[in-house]
Amino acid sequence: MTRSDDVSRRLGRKVLVGTAWSTVERFGSLGLQFAVNLVLARLLTPAEFAYVGVLAFFMSVSYVLIDGGFATALIQKQNPTRADYSVIFIWNMAFALFFYALLFITAPLIALYVNMPLLEDIIKVFSLSLPLSALSQVQIIRLRKELAFGFMAVVNLGGYAAGGALGIWLAMRGAGPWSLVWMQVCNMAVCAVCYNLFTRWHPGFVFSRESFKQLFGYGGYLLMATVFQEACKNVQTLIIGRRFSPVQVGLYGQAHKLDQINSYAIPQVLVQVMFPFYSRIQSDKERLALVLGKCVRIIALFIFPLLTLLIIVAEPLIVFLFDEQWRDCAPYFRILCIGGLFTSLQNINFYAVAARGHSRVLFQWSFYKWGSLLVLLLCGMNFGMFGIMWAMAISNANIFVVNALLSSRYVGYPFGCQIRSLLPFVGACLLAAFVVMGVYFKNLYNNAETPGLWSMSVCFVAVYTIIVLVFRFRVLTDIRYIYQTVIKR
Repeated sequence: MTRSDDVSRRLGRKVLVGTAWSTVERFGSLGLQFAVNLVLARLLTPAEFAYVGVLAFFMSVSYVLIDGGFATALIQKQNPTRADYSVIFIWNMAFALFFYALLFITAPLIALYVNMPLLEDIIKVFSLSLPLSALSQVQIIRLRKELAFGFMAVVNLGGYAAGGALGIWLAMRGAGPWSLVWMQVCNMAVCAVCYNLFTRWHPGFVFSRESFKQLFGYGGYLLMATVFQEACKNVQTLIIGRRFSPVQVGLYGQAHKLDQINSYAIPQVLVQVMFPFYSRIQSDKERLALVLGKCVRIIALFIFPLLTLLIIVAEPLIVFLFDEQWRDCAPYFRILCIGGLFTSLQNINFYAVAARGHSRVLFQWSFYKWGSLLVLLLCGMNFGMFGIMWAMAISNANIFVVNALLSSRYVGYPFGCQIRSLLPFVGACLLAAFVVMGVYFKNLYNNAETPGLWSMSVCFVAVYTIIVLVFRFRVLTDIRYIYQTVIKR
């Protein structure tokens, strides 16, 4: 066994362990968030959820500017220095305090714009999460770069558990939207304390202009691209808050939250682990394209059937989980899940291109991607809530196509090859859905008892699994290869 083979195997094992811990952290967080949201949805009304939903635009843009794109730049950089980390810490804290002050001052205007008087005080407290988050960003970057996802899992799960418990307790005591506010602040505070107490790095307060220029040369373009992305992705909350009632804002927020868990958060487990790995093999273009192809197929194997099933059972599932008052968000959820099929594959392509060092290209194309979303939203809002939902779904498809074309050019994974690799999963999902819906309408036509939520789910999963196994999808070979070359050895 050569030295390079040994290094490759060790790196593979480290990535595997990182993936396992990242999966524990991601699914543990999703489980906690889901459980907490399940309880809060029965204690609070859609209108009370709307207060925090409206803040999504301002908070998402602020978080991106605080990060500055430097987190990605540091992970991509092979050997960052102490000065590099200090520069990022100073940037993070300065911008966090600036945006907290800005939101504090403009809170009355925001509340007036969406006609929610209570929102003024909520903004002033909720925005405290910005400086609290900035306190631990550098520690998180270092841990991600070292693939130390185990410690991150413990801290993040502990923080959310503490925040969730506080939020539920406050909601039970009639705190209304304030339960959501203090839940977020508590979560950020616990994480900030733990990361700063138990990691070995502490800020040196050394600002190096050379380090700043070097990191900004990579991260600056990524920053501007991401700011534009987050602003356009969340501007619909402002549009809905301005043109529709708080109840509609709350219903959309719940539908969007559920969709993000399935189409974004679950695939992000793989993306979070693979970006540091991408960066380590960035010079080996052929290997990077091979790994990207495997990631695309693995995501499609699990996410495509999940979203298809959710489209089928959306209404009974939402009523079962959140109660009758949330039934009207089911149509929104179905449309968002259609767009989610494309969302699930956006970042895996995006970060493969970023790992190759083409952040400037990503920035330039962001104007088209997110500008198109803005145009679609402005057109869609003239057709009501459903117009906005379909605008988002169409935009997700457009963004996936752009990212896939960029990875075709700069990573070497052909666009046509990527589309062909997805077709078997699309076909399997459609066939499974046809079988399930066929049984449902047959029983309905014969005045027999229609299959319920769980029977439809079991039937769909069984049919989909049989199709994948009988036709021996290529992704099975990918999984078998990983097992034989990484786990078994």
